[in-house]
Amino acid sequence: MLQAGFNEINAGCRSYIQFVFEERMRERRFKSSVSAIQAFISGVLTLEEAGTKLFSYLILSSSAANAFYDASRIDPLQGMTVENILKIVNKRQAAFERAAASRAVTSSPQLVRVWREYQWICTPLAISSDFNSLAAATVDGRKVDFDADARRLVDSITDTIGRVKKFDPNIGLTPAPKVVSVEGAVSAIEKALKPDEVMKIQSALCVAPDRKFGQDTRAAINVWRRMTSKENKIDDAKLNEGMSTNEVDYLVRTVSCVSLGFKTAVERGYVYDAALREDKATTASVASGQAKNLLNIAQALDVKISLGETRITPDMRLAIRKKREGLALQKGDYIDYELFINLFK
Repeated sequence: MLQAGFNEINAGCRSYIQFVFEERMRERRFKSSVSAIQAFISGVLTLEEAGTKLFSYLILSSSAANAFYDASRIDPLQGMTVENILKIVNKRQAAFERAAASRAVTSSPQLVRVWREYQWICTPLAISSDFNSLAAATVDGRKVDFDADARRLVDSITDTIGRVKKFDPNIGLTPAPKVVSVEGAVSAIEKALKPDEVMKIQSALCVAPDRKFGQDTRAAINVWRRMTSKENKIDDAKLNEGMSTNEVDYLVRTVSCVSLGFKTAVERGYVYDAALREDKATTASVASGQAKNLLNIAQALDVKISLGETRITPDMRLAIRKKREGLALQKGDYIDYELFINLFK
């Protein structure tokens, strides 16, 4: 039954990707209100004809289905060929199937959960996330281990029943091991982070990686929040709050600050992340927003840059150094919050 479900989902996935490609070729931006996407989901992705009622649990509600499969909202598949999309999906699916085959699925709830996780691989959000992970890994010289990711996910599903079977009422429950929180963590989300995850956050914000939420890291988080908030304004009371799940997920998964050509969280936040973290951001809006913010800095420094430039140029670095000297700031060719304020006051 497990493999039969995989086969049905594979067929639906390929049909869905072909459907998206054909809609894109016809320049139709199908939305949740359009019957085409609803009809496709109910007709192809519900698996109703698989021969068992268990497959019906895979049906998403109409609102959830539209949110997961409607490619018009963020359109992560735009610009990617069908071949590249399928290559990413096939690799992720193959890794998931290998992981599932190596573990025993012992209950109907586990079977349905495995199917749903497998089906998620074929959604626009999942494909876009995998594409971004592969791109970031290439920049950082890393490899994305699809097999390891799949094993962790499948283990989290199949281990539950295994633990229950091993429970001995004469012994009682085994206390969960105590996890030492990262030094300086101020919220439940931060306290749940591993030191390596904190190091990734520090790398993203151009902070020396010491795996702690120290003074420099907290200051970088706060200034990054300022730079990525609308019009660089944020409630001061929120600055020193612990990081949100959204912030952690974004910074842990993104590329390092240095690999983007930035030297501070101010530079990265204002030039690179502000546009990316806008609501309803698109490829075009991100490129335009990043270029606009860099141009703002260039004009404040009285430096000319190429149209559409999104990286700080050597001429800009030289101008930054001179500007810092003129304002009697600490020497360097980087933009910190103090210089940023002086540039735009």
